[in-house]
Amino acid sequence: MLPTIYEKLQAFLDSLPIGYPTTKSGVDIEILKKIFQPEEAEMAVHLQPFPEAIDAFCQRTGFELKKAQDLLEKMANKGQIFRMRNEGKVYYSAAVFLPGMWEYQLNRLDQPLAEMVERYYDEALGKEISAGHIPIFRVIPVDKAISPLRLEIMAYDRVKELIRSQKTIALTNCICRKERRLIGRGCKHIEDTCLYFSHMARYYIENGLARSITVDEALDVLDRSEKDGLVHSPQNGQRPMFLCNCCGCCCVGLRGITQLKLPASKVTRSDYFCICNPEACTGCGLCTERCQVNAVTLDDGVARIDRNQCIGCGLCISTCPTEALRLVHKPPEEISNLPASFGQILVSLAEEKSRRDRVSKS
Repeated sequence: MLPTIYEKLQAFLDSLPIGYPTTKSGVDIEILKKIFQPEEAEMAVHLQPFPEAIDAFCQRTGFELKKAQDLLEKMANKGQIFRMRNEGKVYYSAAVFLPGMWEYQLNRLDQPLAEMVERYYDEALGKEISAGHIPIFRVIPVDKAISPLRLEIMAYDRVKELIRSQKTIALTNCICRKERRLIGRGCKHIEDTCLYFSHMARYYIENGLARSITVDEALDVLDRSEKDGLVHSPQNGQRPMFLCNCCGCCCVGLRGITQLKLPASKVTRSDYFCICNPEACTGCGLCTERCQVNAVTLDDGVARIDRNQCIGCGLCISTCPTEALRLVHKPPEEISNLPASFGQILVSLAEEKSRRDRVSKS
């Protein structure tokens, strides 16, 4: 039996650097049927993983220019693919499901889709986004936690400097918390916490997924998120296109630690970890409440940090009343060079996936 267009689309998405694996239950296909019409699915499988000018796309695929552009614009507006405008030209690319197409469904997300994606996360997606040798996400410590380290901290680990360097910033609600709320598992944390930059910000603003904000407004988002106990979590790279502020109960990344019990190093990159001075610790327990990944426990009235669980966010440090906690650098052998961009990560993950495929076929 020939594969359906949705099976072709699933295979295509699974071939991307961050895959879209099949499931025994078929929920992967259910999700695609919910998001794509057949004509849209047929068009999507012809796209490249990186932005391609519309004229180059038509020349490569044989599609008529106006028909292709009309459909691709419609698909970009529905969050099925990514669109970028630069110097008067329009570029389109396939979108990996996560991070990407899933977040683009923010305005279209309803309870049935939320329930499907939750099932898919449990069956396959959660482990897929942590399958590569390079984490997709990283953690930037809160500003208060890095003050003693400021002379050692690189510019890309100073979250407020990252914000101040942006020319275009967009703010939107967290789709992870929206999804969990729709299935009856919502949390108490604030929702308007996701920041996007540059081309990604413009895509979100054009599609009505976010509003444009100033640097000062973005800095206020950071302050509110820190007060609310959320983890600063951008793309893993020196020039991230987004910065989320995450909770361990809803975030698709951090749930890899809290729900799937994966090592923190498989889920997110951090160059720091927390240590405790037991002589200064009074056992107040504030740190256990602030930790989003359950890395801190009290042992005989003293805070104990699980080194393999700690993500170095510094949230526990910023509220420690006795300054018993502090961040330290990981040893050099545990730290790899920070990728220049998320595109570099996708290239590395694509190469890794190609090697795995060759091994499995040999």
